[in-house]
Amino acid sequence: MSRKFATRRSVHGPRRPGFGFAGRVSATVFTMLVAVFGVGYLMQINAASTKGLQIRKLENEITELKEQGERIELKVAKEQSVQAVETKVKEMGMVPTPKVDYVMATAPQVARN
Repeated sequence: MSRKFATRRSVHGPRRPGFGFAGRVSATVFTMLVAVFGVGYLMQINAASTKGLQIRKLENEITELKEQGERIELKVAKEQSVQAVETKVKEMGMVPTPKVDYVMATAPQVARN
């Protein structure tokens, strides 16, 4: 009898270690989770780079507006200078008055019919 059992071979061969059904399911779930997290990571990186570009654009606009404000302030100061006002007065044909008379109201008066 011992010879009969010794010569008998397994039809499928020796059992190999590997994935069973549960192992294949968990490997599939793991792969899907990695794919989902990978896509989420790429979306976050894309959103961050887009925000970075928007920030740079707005910083450039702020710098441009500050420079424009400085140019306007310089122009206003130049136009308010005494020389600029005298030049404008001459261009408009105004002449200085020789004597200035001020009217002083002593008491309020009401006109009657």
